[in-house]
Amino acid sequence: MSHTIQRIITVVWDFETIDAADSVDDTGLLEMEHMNELLVGKNVNLSSIMKIHDLGQPIWYAQDSNGAIWKLDLSFSNVTHDPECLFTFHSGKIEAMGVSPVTYLMATTALDHSVRIYDFIGNCQLTEIKFKQGGTALTWAPRVVNPKGGLIAVGFEDGVVRIIEVYDPRGLAIVAGRTYVGNAEMRLKQAFKPHTAAVTALAYERNGEVLATGSKDKTVFFFAVEDKYEPIGYICVPGPVQALQWSPPSHAESMLLVLCENGFALQVPAPILGEQDTVSTYEIKDLPTQYFHFYSIKSQIKREEEIERREKKKQEEEKAKLEWIKKQQDMGLEIEEEPEAEPKKEEPLPPIYVPQEPSPIVCGFYSAPGKFWLSLRDLEKEKTAEDIEDPSAYSIENARQKKEYDQIMKAAEDKKKKKRQELIILRHEFHHLLQRNMELPKHMQLHREVHQIGV
Repeated sequence: MSHTIQRIITVVWDFETIDAADSVDDTGLLEMEHMNELLVGKNVNLSSIMKIHDLGQPIWYAQDSNGAIWKLDLSFSNVTHDPECLFTFHSGKIEAMGVSPVTYLMATTALDHSVRIYDFIGNCQLTEIKFKQGGTALTWAPRVVNPKGGLIAVGFEDGVVRIIEVYDPRGLAIVAGRTYVGNAEMRLKQAFKPHTAAVTALAYERNGEVLATGSKDKTVFFFAVEDKYEPIGYICVPGPVQALQWSPPSHAESMLLVLCENGFALQVPAPILGEQDTVSTYEIKDLPTQYFHFYSIKSQIKREEEIERREKKKQEEEKAKLEWIKKQQDMGLEIEEEPEAEPKKEEPLPPIYVPQEPSPIVCGFYSAPGKFWLSLRDLEKEKTAEDIEDPSAYSIENARQKKEYDQIMKAAEDKKKKKRQELIILRHEFHHLLQRNMELPKHMQLHREVHQIGV
């Protein structure tokens, strides 16, 4: 028994018929008719349904995999209520989010093709708009670009950037007051396609004169921000763009920090509309650019930690030895000079290893003029030199020999450790006997004598 749930949900079956059903042939298949069905709505894809226990009412909650929760009345009577969509959400993870600079609105986008506006004070969604591609980047235009706080730029997985206006259909500015915020709607103001791959970052220059867009296609495109956005040109960068950050007003110059996934960071000034020759290409080749490439110092940190650990261990051993000698002297015991032990062979320090593929850059921001901070991820997953696979590791014979060698070395170390412990016990017993001997009357004390045996 099966039924595909897409736009129509089959919800009611007769249980007694199912329970008493018997196949008429050897196939084990049974065909039966359902009792009732309910049309929920268009573009609905229900994935689960659960009845609520509320005074025996036939009310069910259904989960829509397109990002909604439905309330369904399955009484199938003359007073049956229509399906009610209680909440709508993104059907996947939120790819990008931005907050209005002037009011209590938040915009989000996801790969479910939607852009949504929320009132995060009222804790409700106000409106949404859908497109044919999934959203991958979003930023809210600053006040200097749109004083009403009703403009957002959204990047999509096909390389398109859309400028979307948030407005009130009755002509009232959404920032004027919270009375009419619930009537906010969205409309497309402009669309352009600067990239051949997913847009990953959007950033308005601090004066609001330039919009920079970054993409997985390893380019950054610049647009002059006017009533209609005009292309200035683009630059090629060493890797897929992860984030874009303009320098704040405290900096003397307006500079763009371009962060790439592969550990590269670039700093470029804002280009000016009209200064580029765009007859044959929009590529900007003479824009002054500073390159920074960041490598992991994880292995160096581990090496320094190991050196510090070994030094601390030596100091602790020396301190323990001095304390033991002082204790013996306080007891009046003679301390015999022990022959210097052979220095222990230390394990080699961890080597310095620079991974060929740096940890991906997550984000970054300017601090003081000329300085910026970066955040990297997956540092704990980086391979150290010991983790790099050796071709000999695939040899069964080599693996067996290494295992036998490790066992022999462990047995020898255990034997040496046992002998050391026995020697310590004998030494303590000897010093205890010396102490007791000194406590006896002098005529009863034993004295050390040296006997020479001739042959």
